[in-house]
Amino acid sequence: MSSGQLRWLQQIPSVLIARSKQSEPGRNKVAAFDLDSTLIKTRSGKVYPRDSGDWQWWHTSVPGTVRRLHDEGYKIVIFSNQNGLNSSQRVKSFQNKVEAIVGQLGLPVVFLAALAKDRYRKPMTGMWEWVEQEGNDDVAIDKEQSFFVGDAAGRGEGWKPREKKDHSAVDRKFAANIRLPFHTPEEFFLKESKAEFTWGLFDPASYPEMPLFSPTLTPLIPADQGPEVIVCVGYPASGKSNFCKKYVVPKGYAYVNQDTLKTRDRCMKACQQALSEGKSAIIDNTNPEASTRANYIRIAKNAGVPARCFYFQADEHLARHNNYFRAMHTRAGEEGVKREVMSDIAFRTFKSKLQTPQLSEGFDEIKKINFVFEGSDEDKAAWSKWWI
Repeated sequence: MSSGQLRWLQQIPSVLIARSKQSEPGRNKVAAFDLDSTLIKTRSGKVYPRDSGDWQWWHTSVPGTVRRLHDEGYKIVIFSNQNGLNSSQRVKSFQNKVEAIVGQLGLPVVFLAALAKDRYRKPMTGMWEWVEQEGNDDVAIDKEQSFFVGDAAGRGEGWKPREKKDHSAVDRKFAANIRLPFHTPEEFFLKESKAEFTWGLFDPASYPEMPLFSPTLTPLIPADQGPEVIVCVGYPASGKSNFCKKYVVPKGYAYVNQDTLKTRDRCMKACQQALSEGKSAIIDNTNPEASTRANYIRIAKNAGVPARCFYFQADEHLARHNNYFRAMHTRAGEEGVKREVMSDIAFRTFKSKLQTPQLSEGFDEIKKINFVFEGSDEDKAAWSKWWI
């Protein structure tokens, strides 16, 4: 599909890709930009454009600066995350806008817009990888001479007089993931000094080494103990299932999981069945509420066996990171099975319902389980990147 100065490529279902019709040898330097609030802004002053014509250059210096970069040997690439392009009409309107923008620049451009929450969406690196592999005519990119400019930079409220905080740090994270120097539009186009910023409440690259559990004075699984019930508590994607299957189930514990059994009643019956057979049971559910945990404590007490709690310490931000990693990473998921990204509702619901486990509920012990990444060096390097 082609129109105007651009040729639209249908290579990735979830990404709009366009290249200029004007042929250009591959270049080893890339000047990469976000689109909205970086190269352009709305003419109406609204956050979101009213139509395909509601745009103007972010600053009058933008087109001239981009043209100069091209004259200096840079390949011009635009990376954009787009929401709401959920109909052919909206897609076509957006394409018309992009064609008008590129038409005013009047030079060869590679354009990519991620439409879905998949590995192509910034800060994930799929769009950049496409440029490296498909979009640069077999010429290796010199990252030291290349750079990325974007407005989602993690700057806080009032980083500049009368300026609101950035909606996220996704552009800065994207640049960090692909190891490109990063600039905000103000720094790059207006030569302003660098502003303070934050990565957010979780930085995977700085996640500390931690013991697997605490307190460590008692073992995770007592060697000579009879049957017991262990109730897990923790966010979705906090590592509960992997932990249970690696450290507990091999010790002969019945594995009770509502994702498999579908209802709480079936989980309770499975727990009772295990105890009646002289086995221990571990309940691998989120179990945020004391009232839910009380069901399993009662089953344990009625059977005359201890009830312990494994409280997984991964907070909301770490759990959300794990959620995206295990869904997007090529080897994520048990036995190579891909997982879907869980919705934000799952995390908000757990957070709203969480009642911190207490010994007063009837637990004989509460162990705090830390998230410890276990995998190859390659997988650890991938996990340490930004995924959201």
